Amino acid sequence: MADLIHHHVKGSGRPLVLIHGWGMHAGVWQGFSDSLAQHCMTVTPDLRGHGGSRTMPGICFFEQHARDIAALIEYLRIPDAVLAGWSMGVSIILKMFELGCCRAPALVLISGNPSLVRRDDYESGLAPAVVRRLHRQVQRDYPAGMQTFLDLLCTPEEHDRFSADPAYRAAMDTVQRPDRAAALDSLACLQSEDLRPHLALINAPTLIVHGERDGICLSDAGRFMHDSIPGSRLLMLPDTGHMPFVSRRARIVEEITKFLGLQQHAAYD
Repeated sequence: MADLIHHHVKGSGRPLVLIHGWGMHAGVWQGFSDSLAQHCMTVTPDLRGHGGSRTMPGICFFEQHARDIAALIEYLRIPDAVLAGWSMGVSIILKMFELGCCRAPALVLISGNPSLVRRDDYESGLAPAVVRRLHRQVQRDYPAGMQTFLDLLCTPEEHDRFSADPAYRAAMDTVQRPDRAAALDSLACLQSEDLRPHLALINAPTLIVHGERDGICLSDAGRFMHDSIPGSRLLMLPDTGHMPFVSRRARIVEEITKFLGLQQHAAYD
């Protein structure tokens, strides 16, 4: 299908779709998806305008990303797929609920925020001026703007400790950065979209994973989602930044497999 987003499939069994965040691509899941593929089938798409989907036409707003994920699930014939989103990937899942195209039996929400920016009635976001400044920087000097963002992905200690990790290196690889227009489209959505009302639409079992020292999606956002989604579980990780699936990989794989009741395969494809 010409309009199908690029994706990788590993393993077998219960399907789990991993949706990456802003400015990223499916390569950030390496290692993590490999470990999970010992227990289930993992699907790691590149969002439109990103990675292997970089040259796909179209405006890269949340609605388009949400419909692309729904189309991929339909194409792969995995209507029972669990959805796991990281950062902006969480926003895309919430957008799918708004559009009525999310039927996931369970959710994993990693380092997300239903409203990236602070609002009059919401203190768990970044100051609007911070996000506006990043948007202007990406417009004027794309590499410099991306570097500003990349510096925030991990704590200083995590940057040092995981510099050789393949997933960390994939995230920091500016050659793999998304199309500039796609990055600006999605960043505009992160500035404007307030997806808090859609948390109440979630009735699937939900695991929320967050780093206590996340400098992008503040830890209070994880607590807010936990309080807003009935029956959700919250795993708050101390001394952890915005990429816990890299810095706390083994712990999160363990938590997800327990949460979904997955068994390890003897081998996977």
